[in-house]
Amino acid sequence: MQNLKIQEEVNSLMRLGQHFDDQLKLASVELGDFSDDDLALLDKCAQYYSLLHIHDINLNYLRDFYCAKKRECIENRQTTVQQRVELQRILSSIEEATRDVVMLERFNAAAEERLIPDIVVMQRNAQQLATKQALLDRQKTLKIPKDFSIESVIEKVDSLEQR
Repeated sequence: MQNLKIQEEVNSLMRLGQHFDDQLKLASVELGDFSDDDLALLDKCAQYYSLLHIHDINLNYLRDFYCAKKRECIENRQTTVQQRVELQRILSSIEEATRDVVMLERFNAAAEERLIPDIVVMQRNAQQLATKQALLDRQKTLKIPKDFSIESVIEKVDSLEQR
């Protein structure tokens, strides 16, 4: 009895295998056309079919699955290309910013070289104020006669220059 049951199960599996071979031939698919990875996936798929007791392969589902995977692959490539373009744009922006930073650092260094310390500026201002004050004091002590004519002085200077 047990042997008969096992014999029927083996025959059933052989018929199922033959059915699948026929289905593959209808689709013009040879098992030799698949790579090792594809065959491993098909083997795993067959295991799932046997575990779930699914016995009819619907080629439309397989085509839909293939189309979905192909679309996903194309979308991934497109995303990769877009990300590469964005990365290039960002890298060029970084490079431009780096050049700007280098230029600004050179400008800053040149400006610091030309920078006059505050103490020196204050000393110069104090010296100029002292000179100004001294000139103002000298001007106050200078007595100009009332009959002094600047035009006559200019005429005398011009006549001396012409000689």
